[in-house]
Amino acid sequence: MIKIRDSLSKKLTAMNLLVSGGVLLLASTVLIAYDIVTFRADLVTNTSIQAQIIGSNAVSALIFSDPRSAENTLSALRASRHIEYAGIYDANGTFLAGYWRETESHASPPVPSRTNRDSFFSLKYDQFDLIEPIIFQGKRVGTVYIRSDLGAIFDRLRRYAAILLAILGASLIAALLLSRISQRSVSQPILQLAETARQVSREKDYFVRAEGTGGHDEVAVLINSFNDMIAEIQKRDMALQESERQFRTLADSIPQLAWMGAPDGNLFWYNLRWYEYTGTSEEQMVGWGWESVHDPEILPQVLEKWKASIRTGRAFNMIFPLRAADGTFRDFLTMALPIRDDQGKVVRWFGTNTDITEQRRSEEALRQSEKLAATGRLAASIAHEINNPLESVTNLIYLARRQPAEVGKYLGMADQELDRIAQITRNTLGFYRDTDSPKEVDISKILEEVLTLYARKVKFKNIHLRPEYGAGIKIDAHPGEIRQIFANLVANAIEALSENGSLIVRASQVSGRDGITPPGVRVTFLDNGNGITPAQQKRIFEPFFTTKKDVGTGLGLWLTLNLVEKHHGSLKVRSSVRPGWTWTAFSVFLPKHPLQG
Repeated sequence: MIKIRDSLSKKLTAMNLLVSGGVLLLASTVLIAYDIVTFRADLVTNTSIQAQIIGSNAVSALIFSDPRSAENTLSALRASRHIEYAGIYDANGTFLAGYWRETESHASPPVPSRTNRDSFFSLKYDQFDLIEPIIFQGKRVGTVYIRSDLGAIFDRLRRYAAILLAILGASLIAALLLSRISQRSVSQPILQLAETARQVSREKDYFVRAEGTGGHDEVAVLINSFNDMIAEIQKRDMALQESERQFRTLADSIPQLAWMGAPDGNLFWYNLRWYEYTGTSEEQMVGWGWESVHDPEILPQVLEKWKASIRTGRAFNMIFPLRAADGTFRDFLTMALPIRDDQGKVVRWFGTNTDITEQRRSEEALRQSEKLAATGRLAASIAHEINNPLESVTNLIYLARRQPAEVGKYLGMADQELDRIAQITRNTLGFYRDTDSPKEVDISKILEEVLTLYARKVKFKNIHLRPEYGAGIKIDAHPGEIRQIFANLVANAIEALSENGSLIVRASQVSGRDGITPPGVRVTFLDNGNGITPAQQKRIFEPFFTTKKDVGTGLGLWLTLNLVEKHHGSLKVRSSVRPGWTWTAFSVFLPKHPLQG
């Protein structure tokens, strides 16, 4: 352990002496103030004694109203050079005799206002007045009034001020002399330490060190502590640089485009992947420069949502295209999270852009695959539906040939069967002859068409079908996609039911008056089949997950959910597998104007 000696105290004797001189000056000031107060009290006391003596000698002059004798009594005050005026007044306050230090004042003797009072003392800025009653045989016979200046006090103050100035001057001179002597050993090392600190702060050079004195005094300890602090800062700076290097390596290695932004939305950092993909530079991307790599048609939507996240502090999540260096656009899933301090205030944003172009292409391929599979299943159903009326037509033609008398009857029945085949054909074409833009569709009519297509399967299983919907339930949508949604859910319900099962199809309008759900329609498909377990409910909307091991593709419900969400609707499922009480309900909500906005 370094033993700190008191050499610095010796080197700073000038400062100590200056402090000591200040203490001495303060103590002297207190003593002088005390002496002045005491001296003033003594001055008043002495003046009061003089007034009493004058009053005693002026008793006879007052009794006999002898002004000359009274003036002789006051003549003794001429030796007091600070008394400006002294007067003797009778018991009624009438002036009898007076003494003025200045002869020109004889014409106006002052009239004391308290001649009928006991002793009174009044101190003003430059004088004091003293009134002393004259008592003879217990009776007041007159008053002595003395006015004196404060010259005696001022004289004393001037002497003391000279003494204090002499003390202060001596302390300053001694301090300056000793300061000059100790400057080399104290000031220079401290100035060098200050210059080193400025160099470290200005140049961020943590390898520089302050030059030590070679001793063990306070200055040496200060310099050594400073050097230790710089060494610790240097070590932490190197660790910080290494941590930053590792972060940049990680950020530049991830497949996503990554970036960071200020609380106001200005982006200030991008990883290497961003610059490689967009072909831009740091100067081009400063602030809001990222707008230049967005699709101009989509950019207003991106800005609106990004500014809303900045305003509310909520996470940003959106899919939009970004332009690559070669000018092509690819789809990216963009997510930005707010980074907050201990008080919950957003201090920066961290975001990533994940290329999902191939994923979306794969999903589209899956959709097309499921559509083909659904087409095959529907074709099989249609073939079965058409087969029966075709067999009937064949039989009726055969009967018409064998029984010419009943030809009209049989041909009429054959015509009805052909009308049924035509209706099935028209309903089937509605699935695939869809328009590019949405139009008004009648939900009740589409449900009727779908149930007609599956009528044979319903009859084959002897399913009790209960439609619960009225007419005039209309929304704006793509009719073919709505048919496909309902067809998938009806087909799943029929497959889940055993013979003599029950299927309820219910449709009702939603007013949207609660302020949360928009106006629209809710369609529910409720069956009393085997039910879906809770574990299966969590996965039934995943692609390739199926509970029909031999016949299912696992894409039906996934595609159905996609179509519902495309119309900004929702698809929910509830089910029970309790023995004796099994059922499943799929509920589809479709807004009245789903494709607006």
